[in-house]
Amino acid sequence: MQCLLFFLAVSAWLFPNSSIAQNSNKGTDFWIGFMSHIEGVGGPRGAIMSIYITSDVSTSGTVSIPGINSNQNFSVTANSVTTVDVPASAYIDNTQGVINRGIHVVSNEPVVVYAHIYAFVISGSTLVLPTNTLGRKYIVSSYQPNGSEGGSFSQFLVIGTEDATTVRIMPRSATTNGNPAGVPFDIVLNMGDVYEVQSKGDLFGSTVESISSGSTTETCKRIAVFGGTTWSPLGCPNADTGDNLFQQMYPINSWGREFITMPFKTRAGDFFRVYASEANTLVSMNGNNTTLTAGSYFETNIIDRPQHITANNPISVVQYSITQICDGNLGDPEMIILNPVEQNLKRITMNSTLNYQISRNYVNVLIKTAGKDSFRINGRVSRSAFTPIPGTNYSYLQEEIPAGSFTLTADSGFNAIVYGFGDIESYGYSAGSNLEDVDKRIIARSGNVEVDGACIGVPLTFDVQLPYQPTKLVWNFANGTIVTQDNPTTTSTQQPFIYHFIDLSNNNLVTYQQPGVYVVRVTATRPGEQGCEAIDELIYSINVEALPDLRALPIPEVCERDGNINLITLLSSRPGNNYTFTGPGVTDSTFNPLQAGGGTHTINLSYSSPNAICSKFLSFSITVKQSPIANAGEDVTIDLGESTQLVGSVSSDVDTFSWSPTATLSNPQILNPIATPTENTDYILAGVGSNGCPCKDTVTVKVLTDLKIPNVFSPNGDNVNDTWVIDGIINYPEAIVEIFNRWGDRMFYSQGYGVPWDGRQNGKTIPQATYYYVIRPNNPRLQPVSGAVTVVY
Repeated sequence: MQCLLFFLAVSAWLFPNSSIAQNSNKGTDFWIGFMSHIEGVGGPRGAIMSIYITSDVSTSGTVSIPGINSNQNFSVTANSVTTVDVPASAYIDNTQGVINRGIHVVSNEPVVVYAHIYAFVISGSTLVLPTNTLGRKYIVSSYQPNGSEGGSFSQFLVIGTEDATTVRIMPRSATTNGNPAGVPFDIVLNMGDVYEVQSKGDLFGSTVESISSGSTTETCKRIAVFGGTTWSPLGCPNADTGDNLFQQMYPINSWGREFITMPFKTRAGDFFRVYASEANTLVSMNGNNTTLTAGSYFETNIIDRPQHITANNPISVVQYSITQICDGNLGDPEMIILNPVEQNLKRITMNSTLNYQISRNYVNVLIKTAGKDSFRINGRVSRSAFTPIPGTNYSYLQEEIPAGSFTLTADSGFNAIVYGFGDIESYGYSAGSNLEDVDKRIIARSGNVEVDGACIGVPLTFDVQLPYQPTKLVWNFANGTIVTQDNPTTTSTQQPFIYHFIDLSNNNLVTYQQPGVYVVRVTATRPGEQGCEAIDELIYSINVEALPDLRALPIPEVCERDGNINLITLLSSRPGNNYTFTGPGVTDSTFNPLQAGGGTHTINLSYSSPNAICSKFLSFSITVKQSPIANAGEDVTIDLGESTQLVGSVSSDVDTFSWSPTATLSNPQILNPIATPTENTDYILAGVGSNGCPCKDTVTVKVLTDLKIPNVFSPNGDNVNDTWVIDGIINYPEAIVEIFNRWGDRMFYSQGYGVPWDGRQNGKTIPQATYYYVIRPNNPRLQPVSGAVTVVY
């Protein structure tokens, strides 16, 4: 398998909800472990380990591997991808034991990270989860290794994110170093320590759990788990090609109860494993029921159509791409952990590359049918149509995409997987993950409306939803408010149980006075449990934004013909980038007094914070005075030496008026003066109304004269006499001007003479000589005229 990678560009889009909230003021950090690869890292086909980092903002950070004293700085340009190659000495190499090879990615601003390990045509990649989204208990997804291939193992990897982390592992199959199947054993990891488990059997359903060591001061600690194989063929007994499988595991608390699958395009079909986390889990797949025990799974046949999967308890669904030889179509094995329909996104940004011989690339999108028309790829409607999924209110899309950057958006939430195929090569993974704990969540409300953000100073109420009745709740709002509720009460009579935040001193309200992303934490204590099982920590990220209180500056009265007004200049400060003006005469942020007309007009401004979390409204008035009217009459044409009477008029509300320029007028203070211009002249009639508003109009008197034709000019580029300027020809717009050399060759032609001749023919300089012209004014007043003109340099 070769891997064509797509990258999310914004961590807030990837993890927008409670259980994996980010604090954008503190950046993000990640722990990565590269599991063993069948090719190792030595030799000409040795594996390469790479980390891909992207963000919607420009930022920087470090990739460190403390166990080998490796530290690399990186920088990311907004909406681009940075690649960091991992030293070969970080490779784990089939080692089952504690080894300090954890890779720590730390950024100054939120980023999204992918890990990629590849060699020859055997490649695997995974989305990497931020540390604060990790859990404490996992059930491993993997697959059966190839029995005849000595380097083929089923495997998983555990990484400690804190010192002194006790981890209990119960392998499903006997491990290569002698741990028997079904017998738990404990290990202790410090920060960055890695422990890899391998088996010649299938390690599916193995449990990995961070547990309490018994210390009364110990906190329960998060761990990262990656699962897969070093190499496996999938889908048919005679498969002789395969791939390594490499996916980061989702914690059990993020599993869901409803999934809808989408088939890989161009393949004959794919198959699925459905894992259960609890006993007596009833799974329904397109109406066919199966009951699973905790940690068990059932595997489907190869299926070529969508599947609707529901369960009474949380489940995990894994989709597998089959080996190319099984259906003869381009592709090879891949393993994708799917997201439940409860966990979806409204925006995903991806970037792809055609490295490693991927030839066809696709995106599958699942969305509620009612929201499909709002779906866009890079702002455009998809080329392919959505297909309704029978028995559900969902539709799905299979769209072929070229290499490049893509942003998927919709007004309602959707799930997506991206994948691609080449000759015995493939890649695939979830386009993004919204890891919400479907049974446990924090709910913030402004009034009666559920929100994920607020304005500063806006009071909020908080609830927590749990599948059990806790003995204690500790609320920490990251603003200095920490409240403990012992033996809290609920009005719920059955699951889910809802508990209100109670702080009588503040009327049960929480406010934030500074903008930022606040990470709210609620710690719930389970009744009758001990150690880590007794504690649930729920995390919720709330984005608090500031929005100025704008006011309108004093606005003087304006006249209808004063010209357009920029409404932004009438405010005490700019309203940011998200604003809308409405009202008579308003276009965008411009007010047109003439369009609005006389009177007092109300202008409305609505504006919102950068993420539209909070909004405000402002109204102000503009008074427009009706402008008087001046009419200077129709344009006039006269011969040189003649006079004409101007025919002006003004409306009755004009108090004073006058004409200008005055030099060639008999009396500029009357409406009908006599004009005797010697050249083309624009006369302006201007007045002032009784309300102080001005008015004016212009009339042009064109004076026809004989042509003044120079007999020489010098187009030598010295800006003096460089063109053949003919005085008076502007009044003869239909005139035809032709220039000939002494042999009768036409050197220049023009109908109308708006651009004087520059002494060139077809853009080339002509020789110094005498040339001959013919000018036809095409006006009864003048006859055609001819003569000679000399060009000198």
